[in-house]
Amino acid sequence: MIADFFNHLWQSTIFAAVVALLCLACRHNRARLRYGLWLVASAKFLVPFAALTALGSLIQWQQAPAPMRAVVASPAARDFNAPFAAMWVDPTPMVPAAASPQWISPVLFAVWLCGFAAVAFRRVRQWREVRAAVRASAPFTAATPVLAGIETRDMEIRDIEIRTAPTVLEPGAVGFRRPVILLPAGIDSYLTADQFAAVIAHEVCHVRRRDSLTAAIHMAVEALFWFHPIVWWIGARLVTTREQACDEHVVAETAEPVAYAEGIASVCRRYVEAPLMSVAGVSGADVKARIDAILTGRIGLRLTLPKRFVLAAVAALTLLVPILAGAIEAAAFAAGQLRDPLIGPAIDPESRFEVVSIKRSDPSAQLRLGMTPGRLDVVGAPVRMLVALVFPVSADRVFGWPDGIDAERYTISAKMPDEAPMAARQVAIRNLLKDRFSLVTHQETRELPVYNLVLARSDGRLGPAIKESSAECQAAAKEYFTALRSGAPVQVPPPAIARCVTSQPGIGTFGLQGQAIGSLVNLLPQFVGRQVIDRTGLTALYDLTLKWTPEAAIGTSSLGLPQAPQPPADPDAPNIFTALQEQLGLKLENGRGPVEVVVIDRLEKPTLD
Repeated sequence: MIADFFNHLWQSTIFAAVVALLCLACRHNRARLRYGLWLVASAKFLVPFAALTALGSLIQWQQAPAPMRAVVASPAARDFNAPFAAMWVDPTPMVPAAASPQWISPVLFAVWLCGFAAVAFRRVRQWREVRAAVRASAPFTAATPVLAGIETRDMEIRDIEIRTAPTVLEPGAVGFRRPVILLPAGIDSYLTADQFAAVIAHEVCHVRRRDSLTAAIHMAVEALFWFHPIVWWIGARLVTTREQACDEHVVAETAEPVAYAEGIASVCRRYVEAPLMSVAGVSGADVKARIDAILTGRIGLRLTLPKRFVLAAVAALTLLVPILAGAIEAAAFAAGQLRDPLIGPAIDPESRFEVVSIKRSDPSAQLRLGMTPGRLDVVGAPVRMLVALVFPVSADRVFGWPDGIDAERYTISAKMPDEAPMAARQVAIRNLLKDRFSLVTHQETRELPVYNLVLARSDGRLGPAIKESSAECQAAAKEYFTALRSGAPVQVPPPAIARCVTSQPGIGTFGLQGQAIGSLVNLLPQFVGRQVIDRTGLTALYDLTLKWTPEAAIGTSSLGLPQAPQPPADPDAPNIFTALQEQLGLKLENGRGPVEVVVIDRLEKPTLD
């Protein structure tokens, strides 16, 4: 969660920098354009790119062009987009949340909450001041000829309420749904008719543009992200450009720049600036620079066609790039082509074996599987086994097998390029199936029976065959996986990990040492025949041993092949459900839930050598 938040701040800051460059390029154009750009930069803090990426992941663009897939999968792109991906996060099942610095999140939240409360309290106090002035106000009763000069073809004020109040606040537009123009009492006696008309025209422009509402949106951003200086800088740019936009509009409509400039100067000398950004007044931004621009008649230029094209392209890319990245990543993960960037570097989805030989095996040949660095050698392997090697789901969650899929066996020899990383082998197997077996798949969510792994005892005590790992083992595991994520060179496995983190599989038994409950959850489906969901709430590393009498009819091997019935290590042991409860203090409860599955759309006999 913390990593996601910091990534969002990083992305929003980069987006604000891009907006700043666009505003610089459009500095001679209309101020309302720059105001719109700064408003988008502000709103970006409320809309994380992760939401757009999640939307794109629902699409799964499996046929994305290879260059696009390579860019999305590249470590450079991921590191730039999410540089805090590994910060205080342990996605591996072997590193528990308890090993992380648990005090960081509460402390950061407490600091943020104090800042948020301070900003919110100040805003509420300022709003109460403005609200008191509105409540003490009365309808404006100036002579009709004074306001008649304000009404032009594009600026009707008859449907806008104008009120006066005994206040020293400058004229301002107040309210969001039905904003009113609030004037200090007697202002029409201090200004000439032309000056007063220009000031009212300025406020009418604020009302028409809904500046009070958009300012309130940014005030919410300031309260939520009070610690970020960029947010306050954007707020200053919003005030500057909105006043410039109204200045340009009034000068263009009234053609009275001198009276308008004098009216602004008189208001600034006599009245106090509105305390809230959402009360759009007259005196915002650099008044001297504004008056110079008004008197010289500087009105921004309209957008040229090339600039319109650039802005449209940036807007389209801002929306489409995260969506497309999510769609490509979802398809790649469904196909087993990408690994979690927190666990290891992303692998090129186009990785392939440079030499491949596929031949039919003698049906009587004994199954052999050899997977050494850079090589794949199998004898007597069914296609089911090869498919099960590459998907990030258990074999029981792969559907759509063609009839007779296990009728033929194959001998395959394949070699990777010498410089290819070991992790690229799984991607190469996936592409081998795609190229030679015409494999096409898609991922979907199905409502299936599941088992929920829960605590068996109401007091939360565990069974006699499970205990927490030593503090030394937990520290060693955390250090090891932190080094893996950072890309630092590590010994595989280092001696501390080899001693502390072990697995001891057997027939009707297995032992885990220095591992999280997630490792147990990953093992159970092949023995109980269903997906298992961890509902225990346990977060530490554990040492455990489980013994049971397996049922031959349940489960498949890790390669998707039927389990051959073999005598268990302890014939007198209970079944696995009872063993979990008696030995570990855990139990499996029936349930149904959404399960991610892989569906085979196409799978054919291979082209042989």
